[in-house]
Amino acid sequence: MIVEILGAKMLAPFVGTSHFVWTAQIAVTLVALATGYYSGGRLVDRSANLGRLYICICIAAAYLCLAVLIVKPVAYWCLQFRLALGSLLASSFLFFVPLSLLAMVGPYFVRVLTVAVSNVGSNVGRLTAISTFGSVVGTVLIGYILIPFLPNSVTMYFTAASLFVISALYVVIWSRRAAMAMVPLCIAGLGIGLAGVVHDRRANYGTWQELWRRNSNFGMLQVLQEAEGERRFYFNDFLLQNTYDITQHVYLHALWPGPRLHTRHPGCPLCRPGRGNCSEAICPGGNAGRRGRNQSRRRLRGRALF
Repeated sequence: MIVEILGAKMLAPFVGTSHFVWTAQIAVTLVALATGYYSGGRLVDRSANLGRLYICICIAAAYLCLAVLIVKPVAYWCLQFRLALGSLLASSFLFFVPLSLLAMVGPYFVRVLTVAVSNVGSNVGRLTAISTFGSVVGTVLIGYILIPFLPNSVTMYFTAASLFVISALYVVIWSRRAAMAMVPLCIAGLGIGLAGVVHDRRANYGTWQELWRRNSNFGMLQVLQEAEGERRFYFNDFLLQNTYDITQHVYLHALWPGPRLHTRHPGCPLCRPGRGNCSEAICPGGNAGRRGRNQSRRRLRGRALF
């Protein structure tokens, strides 16, 4: 559940949060689970060696680390298609493989724990209950704690690191022979994931400077400012929501950079001499604009976001 929900949130800044995106993520998750259940059953029938399962978990963790690094270019490449298809392709490329590998856990444990036909039902019921309870815990954790307070890239990196730790515990306690395959995967995966986290935090916005960024209940919030300008821009998942003039101390209600509405009023931050006239109804220099500016100042007095 953590990978499913977090995957949609990682794609949101690039492909949005429409029903197409969530439909694609849920569909890919269900197909991946079906594929993993089937493949895990076939694999455990050939050999009940748990070392194979934990190698699969390691591969899934390494793939999730890779997803942290490549989510942006993959999402932008998929946007050359229509949104319905592009979001489906992006979700498939990034999350189908790790979800399929993780889905192998259920069939594997059912087979390993089953010593007689008489206790198959209790084993399946017990594992299904534990799995469902874990899904509930993961859903609450990702929705109420991780997404609001941590960057998506960091959360996915920690998720992958947790899977590496689980695999490492198996190696240390039960099967050191599997270390030959797991150690390189762990080192490579953690390195790639860390590179993705660093790259995400050092995003380049050209002549704009990022002043503030954090996740929230509504998406990734950012405040950007022109390097040598007078305006700050409020973004939610890379979509411009509002603009703030730091000289006039007033919100411009996302009117910039929209249509160039310019100058009839000398004090209007939207006006530029010689480029036309701004609208009386929205211009901070006009009567309606002055009233709106005064109301905006009263409402926002004491708020420190900007």
